[in-house]
Amino acid sequence: MTMGLSLKRMKIPRVLYIDIMIFRLLFISLIAINISSNEIKEYKARYSYDTEEISIKGIRKLEKINQDYVLSFNARNMLAKMSFISTFSMENENITTKNYEIKIRPKFIKRDQQISFDYENKLLSSLGRHLWSKDLDLYTKAFDPLNAQIQIRSNLLRGMKEFSIQLVEIKSGEIEENFYSIDSEQVCVNNDKKYNCLVLKRLRKEEGRETLYFVAPELDYMFLKIIDTGPERIQTLELIEILSFG
Repeated sequence: MTMGLSLKRMKIPRVLYIDIMIFRLLFISLIAINISSNEIKEYKARYSYDTEEISIKGIRKLEKINQDYVLSFNARNMLAKMSFISTFSMENENITTKNYEIKIRPKFIKRDQQISFDYENKLLSSLGRHLWSKDLDLYTKAFDPLNAQIQIRSNLLRGMKEFSIQLVEIKSGEIEENFYSIDSEQVCVNNDKKYNCLVLKRLRKEEGRETLYFVAPELDYMFLKIIDTGPERIQTLELIEILSFG
């Protein structure tokens, strides 16, 4: 029985009936607005990537190409060139990984690698620096190192304070559960503009590794800085300027 029929049989006055229908339309509109507000906006920004061995600047970009999304970081300096690309589908907070690719130049560094997610044949495989092939469990939501960052932002947009993400280890193909939690708040400064940042922590005790994500809620939790501290090196990715957003 429809709402219209039930209201008529109850002999509700026409004015009240119209008011109820308007309220229902507004309520549906608010739900749609809330769903769309949880979507990650396309963006283009300049970042710096620094370790003890290298300092390089490049462009991080999230864009929709045909039916897929592509998150990439392309950087270069006088001595090196690097590219990280993740291709995936995204419907609201539902992300499905398709391909992850790393290209590093000069070639003698031997860092090129491509990880493919073959859902039809249930196969997860890697070519390049690390060669491996694994059965792909369709019930396990696995992410690559780049689009996991989109899932992090999506979770924060939905108000989550603690969560876990299944992440593919690029060296071995094993899928490891990574745990994240909001650790603190602090003021971040970028291009003389202050942001009230949340500091999200990922801790991997078995590896002696800690990752801190400094995210800005007013920018849909865009990463202003990522500091990854491990036994081998400290890696820092930091926003220089936003070129486009939304």
